[in-house]
Amino acid sequence: MAQPVLVQVSSLLRPDALVAARGLWRVPGPPRLLHADVAALPDSALPWLWDVAEEFGRDADLTVLSSADVLARHGAVPPLRAARRLRALGRGAVLLACGPAVSILICDDPDSRPRADGPADILIGLPFTPTLPNLQAALGFSGVPWDAPGWLDLAEKAAAA
Repeated sequence: MAQPVLVQVSSLLRPDALVAARGLWRVPGPPRLLHADVAALPDSALPWLWDVAEEFGRDADLTVLSSADVLARHGAVPPLRAARRLRALGRGAVLLACGPAVSILICDDPDSRPRADGPADILIGLPFTPTLPNLQAALGFSGVPWDAPGWLDLAEKAAAA
């Protein structure tokens, strides 16, 4: 399995880094891991960098963001709402880190059926938040999961590593 490509939005302030990241992101094959880490960035850069996060999120296999990232960009909105919106834009899963010991995994509904009662995804509460290097390693070892049980297994392997 190819080494996953990890893009951290905070590293894309420089134009040359953005061009390089876009080039790597378009290479077919390796899993794509996006860290939408905008919380510590200057307020003036947030609207533009969030647009970049959404651009990369469309093709990400897994996007990781925190409640602090959502708060920095959107203010006092429920973090889950922003995470679900980011999930709806792309094809991959989203991991919302609510703290070091709690996160929410948002991925495809395992039944793959249209649902009339809301979004066509499923939420899995996790009593841990796996680190980025462990998620990157798990994606490289296991590949991209196809369903909710596969994503849960990947998150558990990343947390155990």
